Amino acid sequence: MSIMKSIRNVAFAVAVISGIDIDGILRESSAMRDVNKQLKERQQAYQQEIETRQQALREEDKQLAQQRTLLANDVFQGKQKAFQQKVADFQKFAQGRNRVLDEARAVANGTFQKKLIEIVAALAEERESTLVLRKSEVILHAKGMNASAEILNRINAELPTIQVEFKEGS
Repeated sequence: MSIMKSIRNVAFAVAVISGIDIDGILRESSAMRDVNKQLKERQQAYQQEIETRQQALREEDKQLAQQRTLLANDVFQGKQKAFQQKVADFQKFAQGRNRVLDEARAVANGTFQKKLIEIVAALAEERESTLVLRKSEVILHAKGMNASAEILNRINAELPTIQVEFKEGS
């Protein structure tokens, strides 16, 4: 039984642990700042487009309400049905724009995460780390265990930007 304790103690004695601040790296990396900038610009453009279409629908709704008493019931109902279809099409359009942004963000995040994992693995191998933890999961650690700055420098050098792809269908 004491041999097993000795073996466990040796295993723990040679453990080399590194910690990284994933959230800080995501926030501070040049690539993710670039991604966020591209997404924000596209979102603002989409928002303008959506607001323009909403305003046109409001105007059309107002005109339709004014025509209610002037048009025959069947003609009015036909126009109202066509308007409702335009509203439904607009809602699909707006949802599609949100989906484009979500998918673009997911692809860019995936690209970043893949490179981040490569860099973390390479650094862990160089440091002969046997365990790499998120900084948020660690209560207390020695200064030399935090590899965040080095990883941030490497990822900024190896992946300074990410070109976000927006796959618009409509």
